[in-house]
Amino acid sequence: MPTENQPPIRCALYIRVSTRDQRYLQQFRELRAAVEARGWSVARVYRERRSAAAGTDRPEWRRLQHDAQLRRFGAVAAASLDRIGRSALDILKAVADFRDRGIRLYLQREGLSTDDATGQLMITVLAGVAQLERDLISERTKQGMRAARHRGKAIGRPTLRIPADDLESLRSGTTTAAALARLHGVNTTTIRRRLSAHLKGGTESRYESPKKAIDRTYRAPRT
Repeated sequence: MPTENQPPIRCALYIRVSTRDQRYLQQFRELRAAVEARGWSVARVYRERRSAAAGTDRPEWRRLQHDAQLRRFGAVAAASLDRIGRSALDILKAVADFRDRGIRLYLQREGLSTDDATGQLMITVLAGVAQLERDLISERTKQGMRAARHRGKAIGRPTLRIPADDLESLRSGTTTAAALARLHGVNTTTIRRRLSAHLKGGTESRYESPKKAIDRTYRAPRT
């Protein structure tokens, strides 16, 4: 908490929501209120809209790290530990980078800050526990899939089967790949793959190479 003679600490808010999450304003208001309750002022807001499947591609996080190098704020606040990174290594690296630059990290849900050694220790422990939990969930999932395969149960999305008549219509030019794609709810690349597989499985007299068949089907001059 700054004293009366000290200006408030400038804090950056990092808000990450999934592509389906519409609670950005709620997260922003709660985080801003928590920061202001500590006597800090909001300097910048970095809004990331990425799902978990987006992996490590976080342009706003990279921009925040760049601004941290330029000392554009003295603290970073996030809603929770998992907003900072998806692995213990990512989280601990972020904590170390901020510490080396003299920047504090505050996590609202956990109520932790790197202002003191106790807060840094707790964040390190929680990051390790979160990583262990994710690893255990992943291992249980893999074990369940192995057990299902052992019982002969198919795993994953069922294979789409395109009727041979439809592929023959495409081969003869009476229909188009786009029309078949719309009919079966797939893209044209899938239709091309099925056509190639269909041609490879044909008789010797009817066979032509997939490349020639595709060129003939898709590169025919328009009338």
